[in-house]
Amino acid sequence: MTKNHEFSQLFPRGTKLPQIDAIRDTLKVMDIDGLKQINQHIVKTAVENKAFENGTIDGYMVAAIDEQNSLEAIRKAVQNA
Repeated sequence: MTKNHEFSQLFPRGTKLPQIDAIRDTLKVMDIDGLKQINQHIVKTAVENKAFENGTIDGYMVAAIDEQNSLEAIRKAVQNA
C-alpha cells in the first residue's frame, strides 16, 4: 500500500513510515479491550456532541466493514454445511 503512496496525505512530507514487521509486532501485543473502550468512548462523545447529524458526517454516510465477523460467518456456514 505504501508503495503506491496511498498514505502520503496522512503524514507530513519527509515522515518515515514504519516497516510492516514493526507494525505487525506492535499489533501482536496491543490491548484489544483497551482499544475497544477507546473506540466506544469516541463514538459516545461524537454522538453526544451531535457530530453525526442525521447519521452522517458532513453529509457523508459512514460505513465500516468488519472482516473478522464476515470470516466467522463464512466459517460457521461451511461447518454447518
